[in-house]
Amino acid sequence: MRKYKLYIGFLLFCSLGWTNCVVEDSIKMPDYEVGIIARAEIEPGKYWFNINELNSSEVSFSLSYEGFETHTAERIDLFISRGSTTVPFGTYESFPSSITLTGAEAYALFGLEQEDVAAAGIVRDEFRITYSITTTTGEVFSQYGQYFNYNPSLDGRFTGRYAQFYTNLPGFGTLVLEARAPNPQNPNER
Repeated sequence: MRKYKLYIGFLLFCSLGWTNCVVEDSIKMPDYEVGIIARAEIEPGKYWFNINELNSSEVSFSLSYEGFETHTAERIDLFISRGSTTVPFGTYESFPSSITLTGAEAYALFGLEQEDVAAAGIVRDEFRITYSITTTTGEVFSQYGQYFNYNPSLDGRFTGRYAQFYTNLPGFGTLVLEARAPNPQNPNER
């Protein structure tokens, strides 16, 4: 039994010795490229469409970008999606740009009138706005992925080619605009 204890002790001693031999320089951190993100400053209360009043309810936000002192945007192309269908929404070349869209205009981009929405019995819907940024050097940032664009190890900056919106609403990601009835408990939606 003593022989086994000595053998196990020797193995533990050797394993501890080998773990100390890892050279610090052999551990490489990934080389991240600093990216660029679009910024949407949404006007208070203008972040959703009232499904019952599509002609008068509107979404309004100021579009700009954050290049982290590395990139300058030449243009931002916006795209709007409803379900699996995506259509171009507009191209913006001066920043900040003020964008206003009524619910009726949003549905018209997909060939639907307010009467079509009512006839289809839609009570809740959503539109997703994504974008593609072209920098002055010709680089295009147009891919989307939550886990690829925030790197806390590099000054907490958004990095890489995975573009997401940064908004003044909680969280970040694809800009989602809801079409629904007002929430009576929310003072911005009365």
